Amino acid sequence: MNRFRSSSIIIVMLIVGTVLFAGGLAPNSLAAAPADRSEVVLVFDLSASILEDTTNRGRFAAALDRIADRIDETSADLVAGDATVSIVQFASRATDYAGCVDLKLIGSAPTVARFADCLRNLAKAYRKGLDPALTRKIGVDTNYVAAMERAAVHLPLDAVRPALILFTDGKHDVPGVPVSQVLPAHDKLFGSRSPFAFLPVGMGLSSKERSTLENGLANLRAIRGMPACVSGAVFDWPQVVFESANEAGNAVAVALQDVTCTFTVAPTPSPSASPTPMPEPTLGPVRNIKLMPADGRIKVTWVGPAIRPTPVVDYRVRCRSGEGTWTESTEGVSLEPATVVEGLTNGIEYRCEVAADDATSVGPWVAAPEPATPLGRPAAPAKPSVEALDRAVRIRLLAVDASLVSDYRYECSSDNGGSWPIKTTVASTPETAANAVAEIHDLTNGLEYVCRAYAARGSDVSDPSAASDAFKPCGSTFECNPILGPILGVLGALLIGGLLAAVLAVYRKRPRGYVVAVVDVVHTVNLGHGSTLGIAFIRDPQGGRVIGIEADRSPSAEIRIRYQGNDRFEVTDATGRHTAEAGRPVIVVDRGRVRHEIVLRAFRTATASRAAGGR
Repeated sequence: MNRFRSSSIIIVMLIVGTVLFAGGLAPNSLAAAPADRSEVVLVFDLSASILEDTTNRGRFAAALDRIADRIDETSADLVAGDATVSIVQFASRATDYAGCVDLKLIGSAPTVARFADCLRNLAKAYRKGLDPALTRKIGVDTNYVAAMERAAVHLPLDAVRPALILFTDGKHDVPGVPVSQVLPAHDKLFGSRSPFAFLPVGMGLSSKERSTLENGLANLRAIRGMPACVSGAVFDWPQVVFESANEAGNAVAVALQDVTCTFTVAPTPSPSASPTPMPEPTLGPVRNIKLMPADGRIKVTWVGPAIRPTPVVDYRVRCRSGEGTWTESTEGVSLEPATVVEGLTNGIEYRCEVAADDATSVGPWVAAPEPATPLGRPAAPAKPSVEALDRAVRIRLLAVDASLVSDYRYECSSDNGGSWPIKTTVASTPETAANAVAEIHDLTNGLEYVCRAYAARGSDVSDPSAASDAFKPCGSTFECNPILGPILGVLGALLIGGLLAAVLAVYRKRPRGYVVAVVDVVHTVNLGHGSTLGIAFIRDPQGGRVIGIEADRSPSAEIRIRYQGNDRFEVTDATGRHTAEAGRPVIVVDRGRVRHEIVLRAFRTATASRAAGGR
């Protein structure tokens, strides 16, 4: 609910007060003496916190339109007063409301009409909401220093009865201007002025900060040198924080009478400390109240009243245990048929009530049909079990009483618990009381995951369970059984090895050809088998002549021979390569440049050549 709940109503009362100080609503028949000249600055908050709230800004705009109509109706009375009115708008920065400053109402019906138009234009601005152009102009936060500096421009030093009225929720929150600068700025601008009145109007203060905020507003309050009016009224401002719109509105109206001395009769007295009796309820009762307990709080929902002679502006909700003190909701104004009452004690039964509010009265309090007992957070679940699926996982969790848990929440991690982006939820019902099972899809096969679980009761969530065992989603027999790959690999290697051994055995047993060379008719040698063969010449150490030959398979053999099959050979000597046929002589040249005749023959076995030997 919005902190500006009552501020919009207060601003309405401010305008009512403005009408009062000009003589629109009080007797003016005596007119024994002219009204003192007064300058009044009305400061309006147009920060984002109010402009973003559709309900409040719409209600505020409608109220300003109605007040503008009232100003038109009482124009003659306003013309009789002697007041100069200015409107300042502020957020992070403050600026004049264009065309609506230094409006001298005395003796000028057109100026009074312009005052009404200013209010109507301001209503349009509120209806429009957060406008980028306005945001660029004044920002979005709340800056008291800027508001005071701009208001001071319209309060001349020679003013007879100057006054500044600042409406706020008691919180200065603009970045770059700490709250510690507010009072020094206040003292610098207004500390030495007399007469002078600075009137804070605080509404909708945060309950957690109320004491601090109220003290801050009281420190801003200033009333110096304001003499009594002709009527005898002495100016006073006993309160800075108001509980109701009526109370604050009456106080503002009386204060404006005292500031402006518009009337020649005694003004309406300030409200007493005793509470003003509320009118009889005009709204019907709320209906269908339901309670949902949580950790230290109860969520309350309802249906609004069927009978609505006047519009509902707010709902009030309270809970208590037995005959103890009521604990009320603290949100502020809202038309939402739901709220949360916090600050309750777990394990204790509470009864709750709801009433509607139309701004002038409170409808009947209606109690929920059944009490509710807040409970602490659920206990963390046990470690979940997991079953890897194809691009998915099935998670199983031992469930507890379905009345204690509303749902189970699962999340999985692919980085060993560094992050948990994969989530799903399973409702807890009597049917799933034995176990809570969920499947999470769109995982990556072969990637390792772990999962964990939470137990939830409404918005209350337990601590996480222990992480599950690691698993890898898989989509095939090999993916799901990693050991199968190595086993099959070993078997395949054995099979291939066996096949190679068999081929080698067959190869070794095959008939192999041998090559026999006859050199210079007298030298014969078995060169062996294979495709790379060679001949080396044996020479007499004394004379160097060839006395024999032998096989030489080295790459440096003098004569290199490669059997090409089909009784054909390639012979390489000192001069180059030659082609030879089996049984036909070929001339070769050794390293000593001596020519030799060679005859080559190929045999399927070595038998035929063994008799020849080599010499």
